[in-house]
Amino acid sequence: MKIKVRYFGQIKEITGKSDEYLVEQFETVQSLKSFLKKRYPELNALNFKIAQDNKIDEDSSHLHGTLIDLLPPFSGG
Repeated sequence: MKIKVRYFGQIKEITGKSDEYLVEQFETVQSLKSFLKKRYPELNALNFKIAQDNKIDEDSSHLHGTLIDLLPPFSGG
């Protein structure tokens, strides 16, 4: 399965990417996160969220989406 990964905010700055396609197989959201943190060690300092097909998911969720968004920490006022 090929998935499209979109990078936003600080994550885009760290990786130097806005989007890319990955062909690796990931069982869970956490396994994708671990892969990305190994690839881009600076991500270890961020508490980012992953959304699949426009829905934010827990790290333990099964990875089934074809569109993955990497969302930086949110802040508000």
